[in-house]
Formats: sequence, structure tokens, C-alpha cells
Amino acid sequence: MSYNKIGDVQREQSEFGGALTSYRDSLEIMNQLAKTDPGNTGWQRDISVVYERIGDTQRAQGDLARALISYRDSLAIREPLAQSDSGNAGWQRDLAVSYGRIGFCLGKLENVTEALEKLRRGRAIMVRLNALSPDNDGWKRDLDRFEARISGLSR
Repeated sequence: MSYNKIGDVQREQSEFGGALTSYRDSLEIMNQLAKTDPGNTGWQRDISVVYERIGDTQRAQGDLARALISYRDSLAIREPLAQSDSGNAGWQRDLAVSYGRIGFCLGKLENVTEALEKLRRGRAIMVRLNALSPDNDGWKRDLDRFEARISGLSR
């Protein structure tokens, strides 16, 4: 987690190369831990978060193709987690976020059809979560972002 926090600071300071190194160091340690206890869903989620941070950093660098790969690596972990416990709202939101990030990159890479498919999947999750907790302002903002991105690509 220390490498993640260092990477976060580096990314905020636009030290993208250093941030990627820190995140990859974190990922290496987390992967070793996860191998010792493959059923530890908390560690699996942590790995998905590191992939997401790597993707965010690559996106900040303007490398959308690599960001897309990192986001898909994160999604590959989040989909089974969300399927294994459909009542875990945190994992459902994580899944929606992954779809959103992938959809954003695909849209910027002009793959509109696949971008819309991912964004609509993320939106569907956020619609369900908002129905469960209509007073959750964060989830409302998430849903609004999905609506805006879908609208922007549908024109």
C-alpha cells in the first residue's frame, strides 16, 4: 500500500514514470501475496485497484491504448468478484467504474460501438445501485457521468 500512496503523490505531481514504477512495485508484491491465498478477495480487489491506477497514469500521459489494457486487466478481476457477490455494492460500483474507464478510452480511440456497450453496462449497474440507495450523492454523480458520456458518444 505504501507504493500505491507514493505512486499517487507522484501522479499528482505529474511524475508519471515514477508513479508507474511505484504502482508496478506494488503490483509485484500484491501478486506474490495473492498467490499465497488465492481466495482472498480483498487482495484480489487491491490488485484491481493498482491496475486501475496504472491505467489512470497511462491515460494522464496520453497513452490511451496502454491505459485500455490496464483497465481491462482490472476488469478481469472485478467481473468475477462482482459475480461472486452481487449484493456487495462496493464491488458492483468497482465494476461500473471499470466499464466507465474502458468506455471512455474506447470512445477517445473512436471505437464508439464498443464504448457505448461498456458505458451502458456501467450505467445499468449504477441505475440499480441508485435504486437501492437514492440518497447516495456519489452514486448519483457516477450515474450522471455515465449519462453524459453516453449522450456525448450517441450524437
